Amino acid sequence: MNIRAYELNSADTEFGITDGEIAALEAEMENPQEPLPGIIGQERAVRALDFGIRMRSKGYNIYVTGLPGTGKRTAITKILHSRAEAHQADRGGLRDVAYVNNFRKPECPLVLYFEAGKGRAFQEALGCLVDNLRKELTGLDENGIRAAIGKKVETLRGDFPDPKTGEYLRSLEEDLALHFRLFTEDCPEDPLVEPPAFRYGVNLIVDNSPARTPPVIFENWPDYASLFGNQEPAGEGRSHFMLIRAGSLIRASGGFLVLRAEDIVNEEDAWNSLKRALEAGYAEIHALPNPFYPVPSGLKPEAILIDTKVIMVGNENTYDAFYNTDEDFPKLFKVHAEFDCVMERDTKGAREYIRFIRTLCADENLLPFEHSATAAIMEYGIRTAEFRSKLITRFSLIADLAREAAHWALRDSKTSVTRHEVERAIEERRFLYNLPECKIDEQILCGELIMPLKGKAAGRVNGLGIIDRGYYAFGRPLVITARTSAGQDGIINIEREAGLSGGIHDKGLLIIEGYLRTMYAGNFPVSIRASICFEQSYIEVDGDSASAAEIYALLSSIGGIPLRQDIAVTGSVNQMGEIQPVGGVSEKIEGFYEICRKTGLNGNQGVIIPRLNIPSLVLCAAVQKALRENLFHLYAVSTVDQGMEILTSLHAGKKNTKGAFPPSSVNGKVQRRLKEMALLVKDFGGN
Repeated sequence: MNIRAYELNSADTEFGITDGEIAALEAEMENPQEPLPGIIGQERAVRALDFGIRMRSKGYNIYVTGLPGTGKRTAITKILHSRAEAHQADRGGLRDVAYVNNFRKPECPLVLYFEAGKGRAFQEALGCLVDNLRKELTGLDENGIRAAIGKKVETLRGDFPDPKTGEYLRSLEEDLALHFRLFTEDCPEDPLVEPPAFRYGVNLIVDNSPARTPPVIFENWPDYASLFGNQEPAGEGRSHFMLIRAGSLIRASGGFLVLRAEDIVNEEDAWNSLKRALEAGYAEIHALPNPFYPVPSGLKPEAILIDTKVIMVGNENTYDAFYNTDEDFPKLFKVHAEFDCVMERDTKGAREYIRFIRTLCADENLLPFEHSATAAIMEYGIRTAEFRSKLITRFSLIADLAREAAHWALRDSKTSVTRHEVERAIEERRFLYNLPECKIDEQILCGELIMPLKGKAAGRVNGLGIIDRGYYAFGRPLVITARTSAGQDGIINIEREAGLSGGIHDKGLLIIEGYLRTMYAGNFPVSIRASICFEQSYIEVDGDSASAAEIYALLSSIGGIPLRQDIAVTGSVNQMGEIQPVGGVSEKIEGFYEICRKTGLNGNQGVIIPRLNIPSLVLCAAVQKALRENLFHLYAVSTVDQGMEILTSLHAGKKNTKGAFPPSSVNGKVQRRLKEMALLVKDFGGN
């Protein structure tokens, strides 16, 4: 059997960006130092944001999703501020909001609205009226006093012609005439009547007089009080309309309020109140319980009309949870802006990467980056994207790497950053995070973890897994074994029985059962009892990337066919026996290579990967060098048969017209043994 037919050549595995490529890209750019014009690689999300921001109809609030570091907050800030700058003269949607006394029902303060800037003018005008009355009302001629009050209030009506304000001024005039003695020196004290400053005050809770653009508020603590406001206690649990305070939802009216979904999801009262406010178009400010005054004040201010566009930022899981469990959510958040974690690695994308690095250096006063350093950072962006044709858009990661590379250049008294400093930054970061990786290697090298890397064995294969700590991920081999006998229990997943198997891994085992029936048991039942185990693994196993390794171990055990132990495998399998691509393929290859390097490369070791994973290969320089020198090998397969041919050096075998395989082939040996098991079960059951 010639396994070289499946081996990848250098063109499939070589990867890197040269200084010349970066120089050529820069030469074609008019001005590489020019700041970035917009958001990189997020055309879909930006269009969604722009649409949602401009759409003023009810319910077109925006939910933004994406991985951390993809620029969600930056994009929102830039787009909102750019739109605000384009509408500097547009203050028509901005209003001042004030609470005033309801003289007929003091427990229900009235709300008044003014054009932006007019609220402060009304507050000052009413303050002047009260002050002047103190000075002028010295006599006790009631008719003269009423005439003086009427004249002053009439002047206010002319300056503030809004009907609701006019209605308040009429009731103000009546109350002033009724309580004019409050302004005289001989006024008796009445504990039931507030002093004029409180009784006739104007509580301006939203003042847009200095605003020139629609408000943009980022609310970092969206509990009820922060969103809607509060009634401050005045003593003995009571409050007063002058002590009402507005929250960010009200202050952002006419503009935008940005929230984090993960913050508000834990505030059930705030979330339900926010939904009601967005649905109804107005907000109410309730008194909140106070440890000193647990009984609410009894004040019920008039609800405030709002026109606030809410932009909620969260992850996809939270979005799905809201959408599927809250019937109001789809009606209120009709725009979904999804930030992608990758973008195309084309000329445009590469140029934007270059410009991003130049902009970062200028903004943060970093050392200049030479072409080799820019190339190394772009390689990191490709590797993190896990596709040669893609670049990562999590620019917070790219910026961190650039900052760390500049740090090492400064420490070495360099005047610019080169590839060496970028690679050192990556290696230093790895050293800080890879303690678990080193401990696993120590266990393998000292024999504590049993991992044969030479010879052949039946029912045993070296699979490849990823250990992801969130901030650092690495691949390492793990032994997968299978044991089989005649029976009717099917495949027993030891990990599941021990409570260490995730749902996706369970699905992979069920797929393997389907493959066995389809491939071998056309005219007889599969009568097997098999157990599959991840040896010396004591953490939960999930995902289906080991299903190819599991089926290899199972077929080997059934047919008694030894498998090579110097080759590790990764890949998932479907019921048709096709090998499907998996994630983290480069880290898995590098993990097995590292173990082989530490135990001694002999020119035979290698890894079997899905052929569909070839575009994902972004291997480190050490592995590429070993592949070029034939010290390590990569094999790409599309089917289970191809993988078994590499591991056994036997032909897999094809079915003839009667559904039988050649006796000496892998499939022939497996099929013959499955028939024997079926007969054993039949005979045993009959006896």
